[in-house]
Amino acid sequence: MVLYILLGLLSLFVLLMIIALINTLIIKDKGKGEEPLKVDLGYSDLLAKRFSKMIQIKTLSYKKELNNIESFDKLHEVMNSLFPKTFEKLDKIEFEGGSLLLKWKGKNKERPMVLMAHQDVVPASKEGWNDEPFSGKITDSEVYGRGTLDTKSTLFSFFQAVEELIEEGFIPEQDIYLSSSTDEEISGFGAKMAVDYLKKNKIKPYIVLDEGGAIVTRALPTVKKPMALIGVLEKGYVDVKFTAISRGGHSSTPPKNSPIARLSKFITEVENHFPLKTKMIDEVRDLFILASPYMGFGYRFLFGNMWLFKPLITWLLPKINSYGRALLSTTIAFTMSKGSDASNVIPSEAYVICNMRTHPIQNIEESVGVLAEIAKKYDISYEILENREASPISKTDNLAFKYVKEEIKKAYPDVSITPYIMLGGTDSRFYSEITESVYRFSPVRMDQSELNKIHGKNESIKKTALAEAVYFYKEFIKNHK
Repeated sequence: MVLYILLGLLSLFVLLMIIALINTLIIKDKGKGEEPLKVDLGYSDLLAKRFSKMIQIKTLSYKKELNNIESFDKLHEVMNSLFPKTFEKLDKIEFEGGSLLLKWKGKNKERPMVLMAHQDVVPASKEGWNDEPFSGKITDSEVYGRGTLDTKSTLFSFFQAVEELIEEGFIPEQDIYLSSSTDEEISGFGAKMAVDYLKKNKIKPYIVLDEGGAIVTRALPTVKKPMALIGVLEKGYVDVKFTAISRGGHSSTPPKNSPIARLSKFITEVENHFPLKTKMIDEVRDLFILASPYMGFGYRFLFGNMWLFKPLITWLLPKINSYGRALLSTTIAFTMSKGSDASNVIPSEAYVICNMRTHPIQNIEESVGVLAEIAKKYDISYEILENREASPISKTDNLAFKYVKEEIKKAYPDVSITPYIMLGGTDSRFYSEITESVYRFSPVRMDQSELNKIHGKNESIKKTALAEAVYFYKEFIKNHK
């Protein structure tokens, strides 16, 4: 009897492997040979010269006590000179701090669209850069400088698209809003003021398009095909301060279980035995399934047969890849600490700061609660500092998402399109209060090396990518009925 059971299980295993192998061969991309649309190089050169002027303005965002409004005023002057018809034709609302909301009145207002990008950039010093970070230098193929990718390129592109459409005499079918904050990089509230205005005027956007995703080459291992990643949710954020207190003293007579020792034990337990939930939600599953035809055989065998290997992947991926863990669970990172101010003094109090990016499967209260229970074993207290919950998951089964995918495919016929989880934060989270159709996608081509330059050194954008982005926004606006 046992032998029959074993033979039956072996036969089932072999059958499943054969089915998985056949499916792996069937789903392989056959290479239809789609090519990118041709870009007019003369046009991309013209755009680069215009765009460079915006990069040269050092629009750093600071906390309120270090306001930088003069730089944003200067940027607005430059934008007015670059897009005079846009600022003449559209109704402009300027909020405190320089955040903007422009309305292009359409023939109808039932399905208004919001296009978003922020004006502010993160700091950049000359050290490590090949040129001045705010030079706006133009090379044969690129525009160079802080903000070229994050996100003055998208800001420039949709303003340029509107300017060209106005020159062509185009009138949009639906109301179009251009939303641009000055404090996204410091998690400010410029975008919230725009949302409050829309809410007050009972305006519910049909589509909101903000930064987040992009068109990325080699977005996943062995995937050579460019992928248009559309962020349909963003993870939450919480900083937690864990504090240990005891009698301090001189380091020559150290007591057991000092504050630092207890914090160390706490951190070690959390690091060695990850305590939070892990789950593959539908949006992550879809990312892997849609990418699998373009993967190498081994990866395609696993990710292309999610019906069989999903439990294995969910268990294995967080153990071998930090990005995989971030897709499947809340992440935990101990980022700051403080003990005594002298090397020969045992502190009476020490603390660590833990940054958590919360996953929709486990909210802030539950995630922090798990760590708090572990901390209690070591007589450690906790305090929640800055925090925000994960955004709602945007709809992917509606006409708005279908429209976004269709327009991406028209402008970028060579790409594969998939939803994904946004690991960072964007202004668009505020818009989730008034619409279910918030999509995080910048129509900008980049490879992994360029992606790593965002908030890093030598940030730059290809001139052809800028031209493609303008074309995308023109068609995105024109075809919205």
